Amino acid sequence: MNQWSKYFAKNNLITQIEINRLNKLYQLGNEALLERYNDSFLSIFKHAIKNAPFYKNLYQSHGISINDIKDITDINKLPIIDKNIIKSQVDKIYTNFDFLKVIGLTSGTTGTPLKIYRTPFDIAKEQAYIHHYRKLHGFNAGQPILSLRGVLGKSVTHEYFKPANILYVSSPNVNESTIEMYYDLIQKFKPVAVEAYPSYLHKLCIELENKGLKLDIPVSFTSSETLLSWQREKIEPFLNTKIFDWYGNAERSILIAQNAKMEYYPMPLYSINEFRSSSVITTNLTNKSFPLIRYEVDDQIEVESKDFLQNLINPKILSISGRQSDNVILKDGSHVGCVDHAFKGVNHIEMAQIHQYNVIDPIEVKLVVNPSFSKADEDQLRANWIRMVGTEMELLFTYCDKSELTYIPYQKYHIIIKQKPE
Repeated sequence: MNQWSKYFAKNNLITQIEINRLNKLYQLGNEALLERYNDSFLSIFKHAIKNAPFYKNLYQSHGISINDIKDITDINKLPIIDKNIIKSQVDKIYTNFDFLKVIGLTSGTTGTPLKIYRTPFDIAKEQAYIHHYRKLHGFNAGQPILSLRGVLGKSVTHEYFKPANILYVSSPNVNESTIEMYYDLIQKFKPVAVEAYPSYLHKLCIELENKGLKLDIPVSFTSSETLLSWQREKIEPFLNTKIFDWYGNAERSILIAQNAKMEYYPMPLYSINEFRSSSVITTNLTNKSFPLIRYEVDDQIEVESKDFLQNLINPKILSISGRQSDNVILKDGSHVGCVDHAFKGVNHIEMAQIHQYNVIDPIEVKLVVNPSFSKADEDQLRANWIRMVGTEMELLFTYCDKSELTYIPYQKYHIIIKQKPE
């Protein structure tokens, strides 16, 4: 999808209908909301077992029939699935027409990216949650918004997209020599809000501070990385802003965000979340076309209570971890984060690590690949990296065995390593 197609897929009549639905959901009491969760779960389960060959076969192999699941408390009777189980089964999970199919990819540092499917209707629903959430915190779609989310690569400094009134800044180009240009650009644009990776927003503030410059951006929406307390402490006073953090995933199976009290809470009727000590078992409720039922997410979300129904609608979330990573540093002082994006669209990688010892050495990408990995896969990976970091940094692809990577917890969402060689 090109930029215009993406814009209209996210901003249409369906989006507005879903926003109106969300307005009503926020007005419901706990009992009424719990009933909605129950109805949505049963609807998703029945649709999946009837229409998705993957679930028909999975549940049959576990001796589960449609009549065995009577309400939401029966969810624990269903088997847990994960990325490894479904990555070769995605066409047997999708239940809609092929001409409506839109492909999405998860991150790929811990293996081959998972291909998932959405339809324009599902995309509009997702966007409705974003619009509604941002409006709750003082930003209306169409107001000027700054974006530092790695949308642009190293070759473009900035880009303005008029229909959405978004100024995209090339995050990999924010450094000592460019910061005054970006400061003037942002001052002239007068953004009401900024959407950003926390590390990129923090980097912007550091560069501004070094030049004695400040900005005034009332609202900041962060996502995709763990927002660290020291980042918030730097960003909020420096931009005269209030940060609202958003946690979700590419599979669209969970969505948690901060309210005005800085407490995390689940977006209503978006997903069913079963919090465990080392992972979250998620069930999406917004995408019938590609149902993920009891899908395990490796990130850790600590909650105060273990009661399933309480955590369904009103959990006390203590912490979220699992998406913290280092940045690759370029020769000009720019930082590039969320480097897992370099692996999207590249097949046959089982695992990867990125090692950077200093900026004069190559960026070493250690790869564990399966036998189907080809020259075309490597060329695609190299092209992705060049887009993100440019051509000034030398790239070194090293092929190795998993045993060479066992000194770090490679189940983490990001695997970016800065470590001096022994």
